[in-house]
Amino acid sequence: MTNNTTYIAIASMLFAVFLMVVLDVVAKVLLATYSVMQVTFLRASFALVIVGIANYLANGKDAFHTEVKPWHLLRTILMSISTVTFFAALALIPLVNVMVIVFIAPILITALSGPLLGEQVGIFRWFAVALGFIGMLIILKPTKGFIDYGTIYAIIGVVSYALIALTSRKLSNKDSAYNLTFYMFFGPAIVGGLGGLNTWITPNPWDWGLFLITGLVGGAAIIFFNLAYQKAEASVLTSFEYTGLIWASLAGYLIFNESVDSNVWVGAMIIIFGGLIIVYRERNDKKSIKNYIP
Repeated sequence: MTNNTTYIAIASMLFAVFLMVVLDVVAKVLLATYSVMQVTFLRASFALVIVGIANYLANGKDAFHTEVKPWHLLRTILMSISTVTFFAALALIPLVNVMVIVFIAPILITALSGPLLGEQVGIFRWFAVALGFIGMLIILKPTKGFIDYGTIYAIIGVVSYALIALTSRKLSNKDSAYNLTFYMFFGPAIVGGLGGLNTWITPNPWDWGLFLITGLVGGAAIIFFNLAYQKAEASVLTSFEYTGLIWASLAGYLIFNESVDSNVWVGAMIIIFGGLIIVYRERNDKKSIKNYIP
């Protein structure tokens, strides 16, 4: 692997993370007016069209052929859960809080890769998992057993997200990254469409543009994530995902006038430290994750 290739991979990852925060910001703006289900439906519908066109242009008439239909069904169910719960969380809690909880995903993937994929998970990685759990407890700061619904939704979303990532690992050599992405969006489009019928609000021209942006930005982010993981090992790239906290903090403060409690920052640092332990072990073991789909 040349240095230039690595630099391209890092730049792709940085841009992908930035785009994902842009997606979250636009979604949060839309959620002030539209229901979670309507935002889910329109975001997924635009993404289906955009990723579908990209797939056809890249792979021609056989672009959508797949031999793993049951897996696509499982993934689209998980994507439906993940999308609805993440958007519900964005509607209820600060953007930074959601982003910090997302950082649990690499640690969850490590914890689940043993029982679900048969991968070796050593003591250092289990230590990182424990740190992630401690960081999460600090962020949650449960009072008399109560945790707000927004945080619960975010946790459900990140568990679903981690399971999607694990299935992406398993299917990386069995189907194209385009198909793994394309078929994911059918579930959210159907669930959002049916769930949003009773709360439908016809968007004005400006908001139609914002909904289109969610599809464009979300699709582009996935493409750049894929590009990054095709050109460099996960151990090189994972730490750059934490730059999302910077963008989310700025957006939360400047756009939504959100303040972040000190316990969130403390928990975030512990979670990030746990994630970096995994990065260190991955680099040492020279393990690579291909075609990771966030």
